Amino acid sequence: MKINSRFRRPSAAMVVASTALVVALAGGGAYAATQISGNDLVNKSVKNVKIANQAINNRTLASNSVLKSTLAPGAITTYLRYQQVTVPIGTSGSAFPKCDSGDDVTGGGFGGVPDATYTGYNATVLYSRPALANGQAPTISNQVPVGWNASLENSSTNSANFIVYVVCLDA
Repeated sequence: MKINSRFRRPSAAMVVASTALVVALAGGGAYAATQISGNDLVNKSVKNVKIANQAINNRTLASNSVLKSTLAPGAITTYLRYQQVTVPIGTSGSAFPKCDSGDDVTGGGFGGVPDATYTGYNATVLYSRPALANGQAPTISNQVPVGWNASLENSSTNSANFIVYVVCLDA
């Protein structure tokens, strides 16, 4: 049995169709990425599950593009954690309240010691800073703090009470 293996030239229509397919596959996505803007999207058409983790941040948003007036009520939720410590006379103590796992530290602070004019108090804040899981301050730019750490040295004749606060952003 003999098989006809003669090669036939493709038609002009086949050449045009193949060329169009190659161009579409090679550059179609790039074109869409540069030509589709937020104005082209239907409200609520992009769901949370379609947005990659950490895809939207300060670097990807235009300046003043997200304002308080444009956010739905409750879109951003912060909460406060705190820890109170009593530091005995002649010692130092620290407190380290943390945010829930996966939430972001937005600020923190130290408070609760009476002012220096109060009789008998001589206390010094040794540090008040964002802190990593081990309680240490971040030393390089990509380290993410999990809480706030503060320390007090009590050189007074009374025990000293102080509170450390951390403000957390609910992720």
